Amino acid sequence: KSRLCMVGGIRDMFLLKDNHLLIGFIAIIVVAGIGNVIAGNFNLGFEGQPVAHTNHLWNFLGMFIVGWGSVLLGGCPLRQLILAGEGNTDSAITVMGLIVGGAISHNFGLASSGAGVTSAGQVAFVVCAVILLGVSIFNSEFLFGGE
Repeated sequence: KSRLCMVGGIRDMFLLKDNHLLIGFIAIIVVAGIGNVIAGNFNLGFEGQPVAHTNHLWNFLGMFIVGWGSVLLGGCPLRQLILAGEGNTDSAITVMGLIVGGAISHNFGLASSGAGVTSAGQVAFVVCAVILLGVSIFNSEFLFGGE
């Protein structure tokens, strides 16, 4: 019932004047914030965050790739995880791909860290962008008239 979708919640808030989807998401942020304050782990701002760099361009580009891939998948990683739990085999394969992709990124030095963005990660971004562009073009109704 909660669905916990931030983007859908923002959409519904503006288009339908319904805050139902945002309530759960806001509750998670509030509870996580309170938990971090109690545990002494709260650090407001971008500087000094654990395992995080402050290169805004590569932060944006990385999330751009996540968003582009999510559009092609038909939902964000959280939605894929929920659908996999409901028995959707396509989503289960997607979740397995996310796990394998994370392992590859960390084991082959593609993942960024507090030390900054890796050059291998920048190359991986370009490779991912080319692959996503190819998938987008191949599935485009404009060029191929749909399925």
